[in-house]
Amino acid sequence: SKCAAQVNDGPCTGYLGPVGSGNYVKMIHNGVEYGDMQLIAEVYDVMKTVLQLSNDEMAKIFEEWNSTELESYLIEITSKILAKKDDVTDTGYVVDYVLDKTGMKGTGRWTIQEAAERSIAAPTMAASLDMRYISARKDERVKASAILKGPEMTSAEIPVHK
Repeated sequence: SKCAAQVNDGPCTGYLGPVGSGNYVKMIHNGVEYGDMQLIAEVYDVMKTVLQLSNDEMAKIFEEWNSTELESYLIEITSKILAKKDDVTDTGYVVDYVLDKTGMKGTGRWTIQEAAERSIAAPTMAASLDMRYISARKDERVKASAILKGPEMTSAEIPVHK
């Protein structure tokens, strides 16, 4: 129980079934976490691109959300990451220097395969896995961005009410 996640009333442990059950639960947990991270990434993109919020403004919002029903480790660390200034260059924020490319260990794919085999819809997890595949193909995205152009809109032209 020392290596388990810790909460106010102790470690998060419990009997889940025969050998391998814990690995299965962890696989599903990782798939759900992929979905959560994708939702956070999409909210971040809207806040930054459409609403044009600063990292500090976004950090404050995520911090506020972490004291609501959205309270979670991922919301908490998102607020901390957004607020973290770059102490190496003393210019800007760490999040602005993170490479937009991810890797995978396979648990997200396995979760989606398991859902499909059981005829269970898992659209958020499947979409997050798709975005990870796209993210991992950084070189191809860079080449495509030189050819494919999106709509020419300024942020002032996007109808948003803050």
